[in-house]
Amino acid sequence: LNVVVGTFVATLTEIANKDKESMVKFELEAWENYTDGIRSFFNAADTDKSGTLSWEELSCHLQDRKVKAYFQAMDLDISQAHVLFELLDANGNNSISLDEFCQGCMRLKGGAKSVDLNMLLMKTRRLCEQVQEYAASNELRFKRLEEKLGVETTKEVLA
Repeated sequence: LNVVVGTFVATLTEIANKDKESMVKFELEAWENYTDGIRSFFNAADTDKSGTLSWEELSCHLQDRKVKAYFQAMDLDISQAHVLFELLDANGNNSISLDEFCQGCMRLKGGAKSVDLNMLLMKTRRLCEQVQEYAASNELRFKRLEEKLGVETTKEVLA
């Protein structure tokens, strides 16, 4: 009986390992198909073949119903296309490179996940702390400057 149970467990372990390998292979193929689709979209939208997308090129391409459906099939929300463009324009030069487009689309795919929201909260907290530190250091500098100039301002005057 122990031999039978041992054989059964070994067989199940082998099947589970093969299943994991199949799932990894499936996910990699799905990811490759997704990125191929993003590249194809980019190349079709880049009408001047500059290697970058302008807002005009993207907005014109997004008017096509097939393109809208394609974006929805890729799990990307284009209801606010200009915001999407600004998010994808990582370097702020009013054009989107293929790399910016691919990385941005992969990052924006689907809804926000818990890790995304928590990272945003963490970065917002850090930024608030930096702003508060900056404000406090400026207040100290203003007080020193007032002392050197022999001028006194009150908070009512500044408000």
